[in-house]
Amino acid sequence: MNEAEMVFRHPVAAAIIFGLTFVLISFRRLSILPIGRPSSALLGAVLMVAFGVTSPKEAYELVNWDTICLLLGMMIVAEHLRSAGLFEKIITKMEVFNRPFALLVIVAFSAALLSAILVNDPVCVVFTPLVLLLCHKKHFNPLPFLIVLATSSNIGSSLTLTGNPQNMIIGSISKLSFIYFMKLMFLPFIAAMAINLGLAWLFYRNQLLISSASSEIQNADSKMTLEDEHPLKTRRLRIGIFGLIVTCLGFITGCSMAFSALAGAVIVITFHRKDPGEILAKLDWSLLMFFAALFVVIGSLQTSGLAVAIADWSLRLISGSVLQQVWTFSGVTLVGSNLLSNVPFVLLASNSIPSLSNPELFWCLLAFVSTIAGNLTIFGSVANMIVAETAGDRCKISFWDFARFGIPSTLICITIGVLILSAIL
Repeated sequence: MNEAEMVFRHPVAAAIIFGLTFVLISFRRLSILPIGRPSSALLGAVLMVAFGVTSPKEAYELVNWDTICLLLGMMIVAEHLRSAGLFEKIITKMEVFNRPFALLVIVAFSAALLSAILVNDPVCVVFTPLVLLLCHKKHFNPLPFLIVLATSSNIGSSLTLTGNPQNMIIGSISKLSFIYFMKLMFLPFIAAMAINLGLAWLFYRNQLLISSASSEIQNADSKMTLEDEHPLKTRRLRIGIFGLIVTCLGFITGCSMAFSALAGAVIVITFHRKDPGEILAKLDWSLLMFFAALFVVIGSLQTSGLAVAIADWSLRLISGSVLQQVWTFSGVTLVGSNLLSNVPFVLLASNSIPSLSNPELFWCLLAFVSTIAGNLTIFGSVANMIVAETAGDRCKISFWDFARFGIPSTLICITIGVLILSAIL
């Protein structure tokens, strides 16, 4: 494709379709067209082809299949470990902690480290009901635990290139090595965890014990037990851990991250020697559809030529000294990740980063800020929504409950993290 085609291929249609797609995505479910985020992205992708912004052949080529395969492989390994009882075993080990803040710290670091390895969303899916049960058994107030669970899982997912979907995209496009990225992100991760837990102590130190008036939560959980919910399957767990080890070894040794994840998935399916239909049925296939369609929508901005204009505008906005560029870029990423959602914003921002003075620094900033930005409000990340929806009536988390903790945590964590990354790189 030559540059002229890029500039003049239906830019008006591309802009309208792009705007429509992101309105539908950003507002989750509009009453006028309540089709959800994945279907909204698919609608945008089909419209881009239908209006000639991109061809069907080009649409297939625009999908970053490395990211899709990486996410698929990690989802299979994570689901296998979930069904094997890994998370329940971890929660059971936590029962020995009787001091509420000590347990809060353990929950936070467990969720963070598991999110770094297994992707934050499935960690929150499984941990939320188990944390509710644990709090009931200990007579602790579940609200602080659930808010710290969500925010810590987001922070933990910033540590690796496989911790969340946007980092997977960054890893596929930037070609940063898994270990090198983790080394760079370790100090910002530790600082963010310390800040988050420090604020949790300030905010909730007098609210960790449950009051007698909260019997509704206790009654709702009274019939639940860890053992009855998810019995531990030792053989399946060993297979899952072996598959995860193989996957991580692939990451560490510099093998393709996508095929390392798929290798782990193949191992857990093959060694289990049973029809994997049960595991495959529980995967979030709509998330894969969302990603694939979004790649087409964003990629179509390139075929139309609008991506060039957006990149030029971004570069003019991010000007001045390197320090000025860093703070401007971080601010735009914080706002953009909450307005557009972090995955679409990362796809847009990735067009401009190669032209910046220190691409390595800005890839790391994009990964860290777009991830921590998810802690700003309850709508900031899928992990937050999973925790809130799963908790349901057992522990209602309002927008303000989350925001009063999330806003200061996000702003301080990003400020300190950006300073650290600027000093390192």
